[in-house]
Amino acid sequence: MKNMKITKVTDKSPFGLYVWLLPDGNIFKDDDNNVLNIPSMYGDITKMSEIAKVAAAYGQPEGKAVFIPGVGRLTDEEYEQEKERVESGLTTYGDTGAWRDAARARRVLGN
Repeated sequence: MKNMKITKVTDKSPFGLYVWLLPDGNIFKDDDNNVLNIPSMYGDITKMSEIAKVAAAYGQPEGKAVFIPGVGRLTDEEYEQEKERVESGLTTYGDTGAWRDAARARRVLGN
């Protein structure tokens, strides 16, 4: 077998969500399994401060704001639509990496 080169792709998008990471390594969620999050740009100290205040108000002052690039919020309806797309074998609308890969493949293959 040939030596294979593996490249780890990381999303460097400046847009995403801050979530509250608890000291035990879990992301803070409510009883309905909703993640405490705030849409933001990377490095926005104001948003990090806001999520820290909200986490403390919900009884979780210990932890830290962690940025997740390239993701956004979905309504329940949008979630169901995305779930249906995945179950049908399609790419989700929010998977920008997959869309970029598909466009790159079309350029390379000439399709």
